[in-house]
Amino acid sequence: MNKQILAILSEKGINATAMRLLVIEVFLQNSHALSLSDIENQLHWSDRVTIYRTLKTFEQNGVIHQINDGSASVKYALCESNCRTTKHFDLHPHFHCEQCGKTICLAKQEINIDTLPDNLQINNYSLIFNGLCSACKENKCEN
Repeated sequence: MNKQILAILSEKGINATAMRLLVIEVFLQNSHALSLSDIENQLHWSDRVTIYRTLKTFEQNGVIHQINDGSASVKYALCESNCRTTKHFDLHPHFHCEQCGKTICLAKQEINIDTLPDNLQINNYSLIFNGLCSACKENKCEN
């Protein structure tokens, strides 16, 4: 069993079930965000409801974060290790490829919201860059 997967679950206080181990493994094997359907396709023998419940457990415990990239389905990506159960600290922009549909985290890109009026309370924000990924730009995309 992968020590990295067990460490992620242990750090977040989540019991390691077979489905949770499989879903984390799917995220670690992919470099882009995944929808419920993407995960279901990779774990085709698994129950959709169980996968969905696993995603919700992970989201509530700071393992993954949700990305609304403007496509037809919500996608999920692994959080940075500093996310907690009550607040995701990995608020960063994302890139959505208009051709292949992949969405990736731009975790190293910071968004500066210091110039907003003082009377606003920001609880969450989202910034999506749309365009072509390098593979689609060079006509080498697998999708």
